[in-house]
Amino acid sequence: MIEVSKAYKEAVYAPIRKAAAKVKIEILDNDAYLDNTVAVSSEAALSRTSQISNKVRTMSSRYATFEKDYFRLDGSFCIPPKPNVGNSELGWWSSVIADQDGLFSPVQTVTWTFAEEHSSMGLSVSFDPIANEYAADFDVDVYRADGTQILHQVVVDNQSPLYVFMQGIDNYAKVVLTIRKWAKPFRRARVTEMDFGVVQEYTGQKLIKLNVVEQMNVVSDTLPANEIRFTIDNSDKEFNILNPTGYYRFLKDRQEVSFALGIEIEDGLFEYIDMKRYYLVDWQSDEGALTTTFIARDILELLDQKSYQNSYTGTLFGLAQDIMTSAGVDSYFVDPGLQAIPTNGFIDKLTARKALQCIGIAAKAAVYQDREGVLNIRRFEAMDDRTTYLHYAGEPDMYAGIAYVEVDRGYDMKNITFDNVYQEPQIKLDSLLMSLTVSVYTGANKQDIVYTNPGIKEGTSLRLDNPLIQSTQLAADVANWIISESNQRALYQVNWRQNPCLETGDIVIVEDSFGAKKQSRITKQEFEFAGYLSGRTETKGGV
Repeated sequence: MIEVSKAYKEAVYAPIRKAAAKVKIEILDNDAYLDNTVAVSSEAALSRTSQISNKVRTMSSRYATFEKDYFRLDGSFCIPPKPNVGNSELGWWSSVIADQDGLFSPVQTVTWTFAEEHSSMGLSVSFDPIANEYAADFDVDVYRADGTQILHQVVVDNQSPLYVFMQGIDNYAKVVLTIRKWAKPFRRARVTEMDFGVVQEYTGQKLIKLNVVEQMNVVSDTLPANEIRFTIDNSDKEFNILNPTGYYRFLKDRQEVSFALGIEIEDGLFEYIDMKRYYLVDWQSDEGALTTTFIARDILELLDQKSYQNSYTGTLFGLAQDIMTSAGVDSYFVDPGLQAIPTNGFIDKLTARKALQCIGIAAKAAVYQDREGVLNIRRFEAMDDRTTYLHYAGEPDMYAGIAYVEVDRGYDMKNITFDNVYQEPQIKLDSLLMSLTVSVYTGANKQDIVYTNPGIKEGTSLRLDNPLIQSTQLAADVANWIISESNQRALYQVNWRQNPCLETGDIVIVEDSFGAKKQSRITKQEFEFAGYLSGRTETKGGV
């Protein structure tokens, strides 16, 4: 469960509540971030110029430096990290300091040079948003590969830490930012990020509707991708295919989408739950309805397009890291428990998504993307027997990767009662698993071993063929885990008002007409926003 304020807890289940949503689309040329080299006119010792094209648009902290009237002893500043130590975000800092009028002598420049020509819907410069400081006077110059200048933009008296030049720029190979004056005297020039395109946010009446589907399969027999589908007002024809000044020609697969759902906690003040790192997969503009609909999915969808084949001998932990690195996943967590499971890796070529699914099963783990956009692989251990559920994921204080020290903590959020449901929850029993046949791969040999569910004489029979099951001991562990999970066969479906702070993997109590209030784990959530918030939650637990 996402940590929320007391005001949120009081508002989300209140008889009358107000919800809001916002969606952010990065209409960027993603290839430009990988293709550029950066040169600067000067650089301070704490500067990290390599970070100014990594899509991180704010520094990790406000950093204390010896600049006149800058460093305050009020606890809001941090000591800068040593060069090349840690992963703190600092961006570029000039070594030259502006004079008493904020002027730089010499002027400070940042130059991005590309191996190939690129096109984008403008450019966006983030100076220092966290300190609310920025260049007042600067130039932006754009050139083609042959040196032809295609843009010269002079900016005077800028008053924002974010500058956006919104106009289609085609076939450029070099961008030069020239900073002449800073908004305050005696400051270094600072640039946190240059975006090759624009970031658009849609809220209020501009956002017509939003649908979100989140899923988690605790035994990884499938690896579903989360999905967001949203419709925006296109009456201004920004996304029309024939609009020469619109966004349509700059829309591409893999452009990042993030969104947030909020609950009003005071008059006009909303507390938002962020959901990050979805990637655009489809979009269409409907002339008649004057709307445009977008579909985006999480990182698991992209991993279907990445293949993996690498001779590897080590542990499942190292294999998972190798797959992540090969697939270009830059934000992930692999449970340390996987270091204890040896493996000889894969023989055949397969997709990165399938490879991670095999690791999830062999490691008794859930594979999923969390709300921060981090791809998680977390192992499952025995859960406290005070509950009716048998497994939790991760460390002793983690349930399916979600912080949850005791079962009754957050009860007010995790109790789905009749006060918030539209109709009585539906419940059905999943079929029992009678037997599981597991294939064990030892070298070039393959052996099938049958495991039975004690006391079950009728039910389904399944087969598990996973090339990472490479010992009889591992086969027995995985089989016992799958059989145990299958015995949690009560499936709930709840149509209700929804609560954005609840995540898949959370353990909730669903009220029914029998007053049983059994605990079960959220396996799927759907959020619907069309001026108000509602949705459906599916859970799985013991009978």
